[in-house]
Amino acid sequence: MRERRGIMAKAVGDFIKFLGTAGARFVMITQRRSSAGVLYSLGGFRLLVDPGPGCLVRCHASRPKVDPSKIDAILLTHGHLDHAGDANVMIEAMTEGGHDHRGTLFAPNEALEGDPIVLRYVRSYLGHIEVLGEGKSWELAPGLTLATPVRHQHSAETYGFQLQTEGLRISHVADTLLFPALVERYAPCDVLVVHVVLHEVDAERKRRIMHLDVADATWLIGAVRPRVAIITHFGMNVLQAKPWEVAARMSETTGVRVVDARDGMVFSLDEWKDG
Repeated sequence: MRERRGIMAKAVGDFIKFLGTAGARFVMITQRRSSAGVLYSLGGFRLLVDPGPGCLVRCHASRPKVDPSKIDAILLTHGHLDHAGDANVMIEAMTEGGHDHRGTLFAPNEALEGDPIVLRYVRSYLGHIEVLGEGKSWELAPGLTLATPVRHQHSAETYGFQLQTEGLRISHVADTLLFPALVERYAPCDVLVVHVVLHEVDAERKRRIMHLDVADATWLIGAVRPRVAIITHFGMNVLQAKPWEVAARMSETTGVRVVDARDGMVFSLDEWKDG
């Protein structure tokens, strides 16, 4: 049996909970994997990332349940449905139907004004709305910062992000084509989360779809050299190739521990902190 270091049965300490691991439209619409997004919990601060279709249902179905009213902020890396389909209902849930004006929404301008996916009436329920942009950063809580180091190359305005707290830096590479600045902007880090939508595709199709494939992600992991990498956001071909086998080959190639995310997986961050 493969070693699954860091995987927990229950959420204790600082962790990442993968509510869903679906990538792109076909896995989303078939629900071969859930498209519910990712929950980061750091120092008690809870950041929900990319609440796609099914996020609210998955929160309530989780064991233990994820209480939406305890979420502190929601981040949309971009406005595509697999990343933001449940954004409005999660804002409703986070703010208890708008009765508790609280929480922060982080989103690209395009998702708010260009081709808006967040309804205007639910925006009034929030405590703050922050527009993502290249080189911006925010203090989420004392000792916890969020940064969006570079705009990604994708079909919508898209940003990955970094989370930093004492002794730990996490880089989360959302949907994008591979380009050199990804390495310099996301390294160094302790934990690297990478969206791997494609398995093996030719360069022309990759440029059209604007996603990383397995070869791109392998190169990126090898170049950034985190202490551990987690692959997620799988397209149909990656699922057919068995993500756990893909991750094992990536580990062998890069020398970096690579974990394939699974729906409901809780990944402990405490053991990856310095000191």
